[in-house]
Amino acid sequence: MMDVHLTSQSDAATPVRCSTCEMLHHAPLACQDCHDLLDHVQGADYFELFGLPRGYHVDLAELGRRYLSISRNIHPDKFAAAGAEMQSFALRMSAAVNKAHDVLRDPFLRAEYLLESVGGPSAAQDKSVPGTLLADVMTLREEIEEARDAGDTAALQRIENGLKRSQADALGRIESLCSRLDTGDDAAKTQLRQNLNALKYWNNLLSQLASVPESAKP
Repeated sequence: MMDVHLTSQSDAATPVRCSTCEMLHHAPLACQDCHDLLDHVQGADYFELFGLPRGYHVDLAELGRRYLSISRNIHPDKFAAAGAEMQSFALRMSAAVNKAHDVLRDPFLRAEYLLESVGGPSAAQDKSVPGTLLADVMTLREEIEEARDAGDTAALQRIENGLKRSQADALGRIESLCSRLDTGDDAAKTQLRQNLNALKYWNNLLSQLASVPESAKP
């Protein structure tokens, strides 16, 4: 008896998935209506947007792959024949994807995003820092200036080494505190904000050292 393949009504009614939806089939944003998909992109959680687990640790290689795939499929050039409204819409979507990528690939911005997305204070709302950090920063700035003026490369190297240790310590605390955010720990939110503020000071001081003239660098 000859086998006959019958196409069901449901199979026949299934639309062919376009390139944008096909690319995003791995992510929670997948749908059969591209406009709805892009609209979701604009307001999506950054981790959800790239189909990545929410947390401080991010697979940067996978983030990069998904970013390139999404960017290619929502690039405004792909909508050149779709009219001005759709082109404008694609531009907004590309900007949203670019911003999300920039935030998730940077440890500092990623921690800021995690904190603020659970209702934690922004840097503008809470400028506090741990302990005596402000006094320590003032002292270090003076030491950098004195060592630079004196051409004391050994002192500049010592200061740089100390700053890198402080930077690494702050990043370690930030990593630990981020893991406590989803538990509703308000103390963790406050401490995380303080350590993020502290990290900015350490980063700024290291940038100040990087601006030392070549003749005075260690």
